[in-house]
Amino acid sequence: MDTLDWTAKWADYTPEKIAITSYDTNRSYTYSDLNRYANRLIEMLAELQLEEGDRIAVLAEHCLDYMVLFVACQRMGIIIVPLNYRLSRKEIAKLILDCTPSLVIYNANHHDKVAALPQENLKAVAFNALRTFFEKAGSASIKDVQIKADNPLFIFYTSGTTGAPKGVIYTNKMLFWNSLNTSMQLGITFRDSTINILPPYHTSGWNVFVTPILHKGGHIGILEKFDAEKTLCLLELNKTTLFMALPTMLLMMQKTPVFKKVDLKKLRYIISGGENVPAELISYWKKEKNISIRPGYGLTEAGPSITSLHHKMAQLKPNSIGKPNFYLDVKIVDKKGVQVKPNEVGELCIKGDIVTPGYWNNSVKTSSKIKKGWFFTGDFAYADAEGFLYMKGRKNDMYISGGENIYPQEVEAELEALQDIGKAVVLSIKDDKWGECGIAFVTTTNKDLSVTQIQEFLKPNLVAFKHPKYLFILDEIPLTSLGKVSRKQLYSYFNTLKSNP
Repeated sequence: MDTLDWTAKWADYTPEKIAITSYDTNRSYTYSDLNRYANRLIEMLAELQLEEGDRIAVLAEHCLDYMVLFVACQRMGIIIVPLNYRLSRKEIAKLILDCTPSLVIYNANHHDKVAALPQENLKAVAFNALRTFFEKAGSASIKDVQIKADNPLFIFYTSGTTGAPKGVIYTNKMLFWNSLNTSMQLGITFRDSTINILPPYHTSGWNVFVTPILHKGGHIGILEKFDAEKTLCLLELNKTTLFMALPTMLLMMQKTPVFKKVDLKKLRYIISGGENVPAELISYWKKEKNISIRPGYGLTEAGPSITSLHHKMAQLKPNSIGKPNFYLDVKIVDKKGVQVKPNEVGELCIKGDIVTPGYWNNSVKTSSKIKKGWFFTGDFAYADAEGFLYMKGRKNDMYISGGENIYPQEVEAELEALQDIGKAVVLSIKDDKWGECGIAFVTTTNKDLSVTQIQEFLKPNLVAFKHPKYLFILDEIPLTSLGKVSRKQLYSYFNTLKSNP
């Protein structure tokens, strides 16, 4: 039995334990089911002449069948490419051309996008056809499985907010060490359970809780699409112990009518990240539900479990992303690559077995990001005297106005500290006079609040050169499919205003 084949081990140790449940179909697989169905699927994939190193592109929401595919591909050395099913046909076609899969697997609701793919000879099969095969086929046993640590398991395409999407290679080695990091920080055991509401085309949808809990033999619940009220009810009903959600999702949950009614006393921790986790959010959940939110930091290219802020420090170190997790090294360096002193801002770098070997079909990007084993994240950060880390924003987000470095996160924090301001987002644009300048978008709980008033409120709290040149009040901030701020839509909105003054 291979030491990385966690499903096979738990199928032998606790075969009748429920491994995974779909709350959309109310169906479950035990560890024995998951193991047996994966072996049957391997036979089918072999008949389709797939072998180690081949890619399978998947256009589907998270589901039981996706987990069977995960186990089968890991055993065969096949690479899963989870595609963002919300992309246009043209965008999906570009990703297909980049990863050149031998097979596309899809959910029936995405058939039209698959049918529109330009490759004439590309094999495609629906998940329900696979399910019919592996649930009704006879017994199957796979011998001498050897899961290689350095074999790629996933290719995750980044969102492309700073350019064309890049395929991040995710290996079995990364999977293993990320699981250890997560388990060490949170004390995960076979008694734990989670409900995953994050999409499979993002590393968080697999590697925040799904694969670590699979490793520990716990229970994984899956909800294909996030619904704030339904999620709260399921957390109570299933006595869920661990949960991951973006700050935007948690805000939506606390605004539902059932928030104060549900009993979440079994929920040990909520992990949050992907964007800044407001101190007010942490305080609210602690006060109203006695639940600790632990902010953290992760990347598609590393982990994603990189840092974590202990729940007892959440109030003492507001806005911190915590300290580095186990089994990795971090450093913060200046432009010359020299490590900076405490409280000095520099680029955050990561080293360890949780770091990607590189980008698919992009050796230039790989060599620019990974230097002597260190992954240069492109994120600005600093560490205080006690070693707690704080983010200052993306390297590409920082802009220089009149010779001064300006970090959007800092300006956003000041805006959100103002009374009646909900969410704030600061971007940069070219400016004829200063080189670059800031544009801010805010939401407000006071419909009478004006742009002029907000600008006046900023004066005593922020030096003049950091003030955004343009400021807009929106009903809501546009979000991506993952719940992050859609900077593309905000830039489009600003450009529309410029062309139609």
